[in-house]
Amino acid sequence: MADERGQGKNVYLTLHENFVREDIAYTDRATGERKTFNQVRLPAGTVIDGKDVGSCEFTPLFVDASRFKGPEWRDIPLLADREVWLKRSVLDPEGRPVTDADGKRVKDVMKVMPQEIKDALTASRRAWAEEHGDDPRALADRGRAARDSAEAIDRSGRTRPDAREIG
Repeated sequence: MADERGQGKNVYLTLHENFVREDIAYTDRATGERKTFNQVRLPAGTVIDGKDVGSCEFTPLFVDASRFKGPEWRDIPLLADREVWLKRSVLDPEGRPVTDADGKRVKDVMKVMPQEIKDALTASRRAWAEEHGDDPRALADRGRAARDSAEAIDRSGRTRPDAREIG
């Protein structure tokens, strides 16, 4: 479904499972009922409006297994017209969390739109791929070359380096 601006109702973020904590249990103070919530931490190098928001966290209502990337990836649907509150603990120069007079951690809060997060994640992934993508060959070609090398070693009868006697 699209609105008159041509945008869908939801923005979907896709993150690796290492950045998503699902079904964290807690007890509701008012009712005593056991409930759960989800938590997402943005990867390092995620920049929005010139500010690094890596390690900022937010709590989405839903987290789903990714339909396109595989079982270790998660899709997070966010309403396109609602701000997301990114929170991060404020740290002192030694790296310890700063606390207020009541002993609670002081949080840095940044309000952003979901599309800004999606664009920032796309940009950081692209930058990472350019930095780490030195080999111009496709993944299938690199795998084939590795298999061919391993088979050549087996055919030559040489032992693997870790199987040699040291002496």
